[in-house]
Amino acid sequence: MLVTGEPVVPGYVPFALLLVLEATAVLAWVLIFARRRLGASDGLLLCSRCTRLHERTEAFARGADGVAVGALTFLVALPFVAAGYERGFTFPGAALAVSTVVAVVAAAAEADFLARAVAARLWPRLTWNVEPARVIGGGARWLGAIFALYLFEPGNARIVGLFGGVGQRLVLDLAATWTIFAAAAILVIAAIVALAARWLVPLAFNSLPTALAAGREPHGSSA
Repeated sequence: MLVTGEPVVPGYVPFALLLVLEATAVLAWVLIFARRRLGASDGLLLCSRCTRLHERTEAFARGADGVAVGALTFLVALPFVAAGYERGFTFPGAALAVSTVVAVVAAAAEADFLARAVAARLWPRLTWNVEPARVIGGGARWLGAIFALYLFEPGNARIVGLFGGVGQRLVLDLAATWTIFAAAAILVIAAIVALAARWLVPLAFNSLPTALAAGREPHGSSA
C-alpha cells in the first residue's frame, strides 16, 4: 500500500528521543554501579587475575545492558510520541506511553528472570546472577534482539507491521526510519558486546565466565 502525506514528527525528534533515552539509561546504570564492586564474582573462588578481568569485562557488559534498555525504550515510546505530534499531547496519552514502556521492560525482565530460574534448577552448580539491574538489562537485550531481527528486512513493511497506523506515517520520514534501524542495530550490538564480555573474553584469556566459576578451585596466577 502506498502511503502519502507529510512526516508525522519533525526530523530532529526521533534522533533527539533516542539520544535522551540512551543517555538516561546509561546514566542510571552508572549511578547504580558507581559505588559497587563487581557483584557477579562475589563469593566465587577466583584468583586475583580473574577477578580483575571480570571487573573490566563486566563494566562493558553492564554498559551494554544500559544501552539496550535505552534502545528498547525508544522503540516502545516512539509510536506514542508520533501519535502525540499527530493528535496532540495529553496527560492520559503520556500516562499510557509511560505505563506501556514500563510494562514492556518489566515483561522482558520477568522473562529473563524466569529463564535464569529454570537454568538454576537445571544446572544448580552454576551461578545465575539475578540482581535487578542485571535481569532488566538481560531482558531488554533479548527482547530488543527479537525486535531487531524482525525489523531487519528490505523495505519498511515491518515498521508498519510493528507500529501499526502510526508506522505508516513514520515510514514517510527518513529521520524516523533510519533512527528506528539505528536503535535496532544498537540492540544487536549490545547483545553481542554483553555475550562477548561475559563469556567469550574470559574464555579467550584462560579464565571462566562467572556462571561457570561457582564451586571451582582458584585458577590462574594469584599475583
